[in-house]
Amino acid sequence: MKALIIIVILASAGYFGYEEYFKPPDVVKVTGNIQVSQQGNFNIDAPQVSGPLYMATVSGTIKNTGRKPMRNVYIKYSISGKSSTAMLFDLQPGQERTYTTKSVKTKAKNPSLTFESVLFEEYD
Repeated sequence: MKALIIIVILASAGYFGYEEYFKPPDVVKVTGNIQVSQQGNFNIDAPQVSGPLYMATVSGTIKNTGRKPMRNVYIKYSISGKSSTAMLFDLQPGQERTYTTKSVKTKAKNPSLTFESVLFEEYD
């Protein structure tokens, strides 16, 4: 029993030591919120065949927390399984900018949102 407790203590100390001293710092901080609006492109006199359509987009901020400038910053989300992206051309150290992804058509009023990735190039 003592050996198990010692192993658990050593494992947790190793994990927290890695998190504090060896893990590379996060270079970008990304936050985003989904915005959904109903698309009104139908004729009121025509019979409605399907449910309403919605347009979804993600708006948010990105901050460069690293020490090097970045260029060609590519932010990718998945809205109801469809890809939605935004691109920024440059981001200086400490700079925070807003972004808006491309719109995605969906039939869901509250579509699912998944953050996929951030890709960028660092330069001096």
